[in-house]
Amino acid sequence: MGVSTRKNLLLLFIAIVILFFLTVFTIIGIVIFNAKTIVVPDDVDGINLALAEAEEGDIILVKADGGPYFEEVSIDKDNIKLIGIGKEKPIINGTNMLGVGVEINNSNVLVQNFIIQNFATAIRIFDSNHNMIKENDVRGNGFDGVLIDTSNRNIVKGNHIKDNGDDGILLASSDINMIKKNNIEGNDQGILINNESMNNVMGGNEVKGNTNEGISIEETSTNNTLIGNQVMDNGLDGISLQNSLSNLFIKNTVNDNDVHGISLVNSVRNQFKGNTVNANRVDGILLTSSNDNVLKGNTANNNETGDGIFLSTSNGNTIKGNKVNGNGSSGIILSLNSDTNMVLDNFVLDNGNNGIFLNVSNENLIQGNKANDNDLTGILLTSDSNGNDVFFNRAFGNDNLDIRDLNVMPPLNTFIGNICDFSSPPTICE
Repeated sequence: MGVSTRKNLLLLFIAIVILFFLTVFTIIGIVIFNAKTIVVPDDVDGINLALAEAEEGDIILVKADGGPYFEEVSIDKDNIKLIGIGKEKPIINGTNMLGVGVEINNSNVLVQNFIIQNFATAIRIFDSNHNMIKENDVRGNGFDGVLIDTSNRNIVKGNHIKDNGDDGILLASSDINMIKKNNIEGNDQGILINNESMNNVMGGNEVKGNTNEGISIEETSTNNTLIGNQVMDNGLDGISLQNSLSNLFIKNTVNDNDVHGISLVNSVRNQFKGNTVNANRVDGILLTSSNDNVLKGNTANNNETGDGIFLSTSNGNTIKGNKVNGNGSSGIILSLNSDTNMVLDNFVLDNGNNGIFLNVSNENLIQGNKANDNDLTGILLTSDSNGNDVFFNRAFGNDNLDIRDLNVMPPLNTFIGNICDFSSPPTICE
């Protein structure tokens, strides 16, 4: 290839690169320079007047000194940015707890840096996707703080959602939303996910001091993930699941709630991994009529009057590698025909009654646990608990017996490789 040819190819390449960047900058210029900025109250007197004048892609800046703004804001255009500016957040104020403070019916909308108060519902996203609600104070509304209804792929981030009469955040029939780093306190209920809402993520939220549950997942809501939330000091359960399945809970702190830390009712195939569930008033983790769940690597300590982990009429669950210590009643209970569960490799120490207690529960595997220093028996099986396998556990220093089997009717329980000092019958201990 000659010098002339290489030079021509180089010039062609440079021309193509220049044309590419010119095209990109032209597109960006069209997007940016066609977008106009409207300032309230400098350009217009109200937020809705600014929205009426705005076109898709415009930015509306709202100053605090023009408020409070007594209006119900309705956003029915795509790609609108509604941003409060100034040293203080502008106030969007309702009257007599009526109406919706900010209604979003289109997509790619940003609402940022406002105080929204005294409405029935502060912010409602309806049938709308890809919106962001960011850094707002949502307080003192009659019903919900933020309602996401039949809407997907929205982000609610960094908001302070306080003292609303119903839910702080409600997701209904809504999927793939992210609820992140919000402070949610003093509401009737912190976060409610219902109506078959799926694949939502809640991470890094502080959910504290709500009157009822901190976080509740209901009505066949599926495949939601809760990670790294602090759920504390709520008036009922910290986290409640009812009729929900295949949700994942990782490294949440669920402490000091007035009833249970985590409660499941008729809920299946959920996973709880690495959560801290301490100092709740009754049970740490309660499963009622809930099957095939996994509790792995959690800490359930010092729950005041109840048990660390309590299963009632719940089958096929795996309880593995948990620390269950210092609870007011027993450490781990399987009760009322909780069958075919696996209780594996747990530390169950210093609980107020029994360490591991099987009451009318059958065909469970109790293996590799340490059940020491409990106030009654380390591992206790009642007379109506049959066909259980109790293998390779260690039980020492319990105030009554280390291991006790009260069942004398077939199918008998099987004991292999357990190490303890005192048992009944005495042949259990090696």
